[in-house]
Amino acid sequence: MIDNFSSKNFLRHPEFFQFMVSARDIFSKSAVIKENAMFLFNSLDDKLKLAETLLAAEKRNDKLREKNDADEHRDNMHSKLFNYLKTILYDRRDARYEDAQAVMRIVRETGNPTRLSENLQSAMMTTLGNKLEPYRPQLEAIGALQTVDDMIEANRRFIEIENELREMATAKKLSETPTSMGAARKQIDPIYRSIVSTINTIAQAPAKADACKELITEMNVLIARYDAMVAARKRETKEKETNVCPECKQ
Repeated sequence: MIDNFSSKNFLRHPEFFQFMVSARDIFSKSAVIKENAMFLFNSLDDKLKLAETLLAAEKRNDKLREKNDADEHRDNMHSKLFNYLKTILYDRRDARYEDAQAVMRIVRETGNPTRLSENLQSAMMTTLGNKLEPYRPQLEAIGALQTVDDMIEANRRFIEIENELREMATAKKLSETPTSMGAARKQIDPIYRSIVSTINTIAQAPAKADACKELITEMNVLIARYDAMVAARKRETKEKETNVCPECKQ
């Protein structure tokens, strides 16, 4: 008999998808499935194709949020640098005045990238970073080096994420879909259980037991692996909850 497996608890969407893909691959090798459950198998295969698209869409949404965060951070770092320089330049007697003036001249000459489109902003911030590179001693002297480094890194990360999104779109991994991965799971799970129920029923017939043996063994190995992963996650969660101090729980 194929063991019972509760995919609802502790399995994240990618893990659920990978379990079902592995199960599908095991089913695809079995003559028992081909003879008795091809309609269910084909339904499972179709739903997994949809799930793959949905997972890609969720991944894209995560990347979009990450991109927006990087965009906001690079804007903030540019504003922080500009306003910090202004605070120094208000006082001509400040020992940092000349260094701040030299840096501000570069910043003003380059322009305000936060008013531009994303691509132009990326190019202008890259240019600003390159122009400020020879002024690192001055930036360090006035206490602005970390802000500039953070701005350059945020811009670099933004460009990197944007390229990843472009590659995902080019690979046609993303499609507009009318549902969610959570909804797809609710469709996939009963199909999987119907296939398992069919196999277990057939395996009870003495004449069919040997034909089901290899399939059942492979499935139980797969289920045991995911059961172990779920058990480890539950144990880790319980340990974290146990280690929380009483004051923190209040």
